[in-house]
Amino acid sequence: MGMSIALEHLFDYDDFRKFMQDYFEEQKKMRSVFSHRFFAAKAGFSSSSYCLNVIRGRFNLTPKSIEKISKAMDFEPLQKEYFEALVQYNQAQQVDERDQAWKQILQIRKQIEFTHITTREQAYFSKWYYPVIRELAADSQWHGDYRILARSLTPQITTEEARDAVKNLLEWGLLRKLDDGRYVQTSQMLDAAEIPPIALRQIRREYIQHAIGAVESMPKDERFAAFTTLAMSESSYNYAVDVLEEARKKIIARASNDTNVERVYEMMLVAFPMSKKVGTEVER
Repeated sequence: MGMSIALEHLFDYDDFRKFMQDYFEEQKKMRSVFSHRFFAAKAGFSSSSYCLNVIRGRFNLTPKSIEKISKAMDFEPLQKEYFEALVQYNQAQQVDERDQAWKQILQIRKQIEFTHITTREQAYFSKWYYPVIRELAADSQWHGDYRILARSLTPQITTEEARDAVKNLLEWGLLRKLDDGRYVQTSQMLDAAEIPPIALRQIRREYIQHAIGAVESMPKDERFAAFTTLAMSESSYNYAVDVLEEARKKIIARASNDTNVERVYEMMLVAFPMSKKVGTEVER
């Protein structure tokens, strides 16, 4: 059977009947020979209207039917696992059974999340200097000299790395070259919030390493670092997060309207627990 869009998006469905309906409608459009009877024969169902009754909610799927549908739709192992969890989630009578199935659905989604992001996003966040070059290329006066661009970064990168970075950013549509040779950023933004943590792990580590280097070696008037150990309640912690997020938004708004860019900065705001909750059991 032709490549199915429904099948490609199986992991986005939270209703197996809707998925089956979309799959059947799509296959009918793609192949004139396709019908409920055709699929029933392929899957080995004795009744040609069985799947139609399932889609309409008249019948539930049994483990045996799931097996047959999985084979007929050529599921990969993870797709089959997901479809089974989906059926369990939709057909569950007990709340805990439903919750268990939903947990499994989320777990499988997490597994495939990493492969679902585009190569461009994976690549953009694979090197710490790509986001920096994107800012620098548009704002600094490097006049197409990659050696100057490479040396503008702290720490410096190689001329080759700078050349590759600009080439990639142009290809990804994140930089554009004007007729006069200047570079400008396109309006396309890549929001790290949309990207699974696993894809950002390396770049975050590198930025934290740079932060340690900056705190240890840069003059105080060129970098800001504040370290505070606090004992507080969860509601005070939530308040701190709100205040920091508000401050971050204000700074971003001011920076985006800044017409006199002089440097590229990395700003990190981090707050994390350094103890277990007071009053909880601690292993002796």
